[in-house]
Amino acid sequence: MREIRFDRFGGPEVLTLHSDAPSPQPAPDEVLVRVAYVGLNPLDYKVRDGSSGMSKDLQLPAGTGREMAGTVISAGSGLDDAELGSRGLNPGTRVFGMRAPGDVRGMAAEVIAIGADELAPIPDEIQDEDLPRWAGLALVGLTAIATIEDTARIEPGQTVLVHGGSGGVGQLLIPMALEAGAAQVWATGRAANAERIRDLGAIPIAYDAEDWQAEIHRQTDGRGVDVVLDTHYHSTFLPSLDHVTEGGLLVTLPTLADLTPAHERGVDAKVPRIKPGRDRLDRLVQGIRAGRYPLEVSQVLPLAEIAQAHRLLEDGHTRGKLVLDARA
Repeated sequence: MREIRFDRFGGPEVLTLHSDAPSPQPAPDEVLVRVAYVGLNPLDYKVRDGSSGMSKDLQLPAGTGREMAGTVISAGSGLDDAELGSRGLNPGTRVFGMRAPGDVRGMAAEVIAIGADELAPIPDEIQDEDLPRWAGLALVGLTAIATIEDTARIEPGQTVLVHGGSGGVGQLLIPMALEAGAAQVWATGRAANAERIRDLGAIPIAYDAEDWQAEIHRQTDGRGVDVVLDTHYHSTFLPSLDHVTEGGLLVTLPTLADLTPAHERGVDAKVPRIKPGRDRLDRLVQGIRAGRYPLEVSQVLPLAEIAQAHRLLEDGHTRGKLVLDARA
């Protein structure tokens, strides 16, 4: 089968498409899946260049990618027909999901083995042309749930600022914050994406056309916001400390973020931790079906263009999700 691998840490050029990779064998509690699309995330290039905490546990050569959509082929010896049926994972079922945090195997391959608990069925009414969105749903969706519910614990009436409102995670943070009862959500993004942010229910602040700090200060009458959800960190974390209300909270998503500057100033700051599981994947399904989580896919590239996809990720201006077509 075809599979993307890299044998050393480095730039996008280290990613190589192998056409003769062996097909994986599922463990007793795993399912074998034929991959249709692979969702891409900034974490992918951080693992590839060695800057992610996950890189230290990686044995090279290694695969890449954390989430996908595909079709169940078969299952391991520990999952009989009755067990697969109870989970809705019978062979032929379309599924989506992501690797558990401790599973460092890649997803960018034609066939993968993955834990049954890390998958959920895609509803029958979903058309094949909409599968790219499902391939990019699991990681950003589980990240957004962990951010809003487990970490920020947004309460009715609170005000929220989202950095990166048009990105993959940002496009779910906005509606989930509003679902939790946020009275007002502002979101930074490029001017070209202002309308998208507005459609999601937030007030856009175009960081490339205006001073976002001055604008949030003006719109909040200098009070700041109760909660900052920061998907960027490097350019936004320190400035955001000036715009959190007393007793407020700053949640930054990069797992290796240094929270010391916030704590030294007496600002509560946290990093969310993803909690995978079927129950949360099913909640994402319900949200998508109800139209509450209109996640956008900006571009679909063939598997062989993985290096270009990583360059686009590293550029940092991707709107919505980038997805690889594992069949092309």
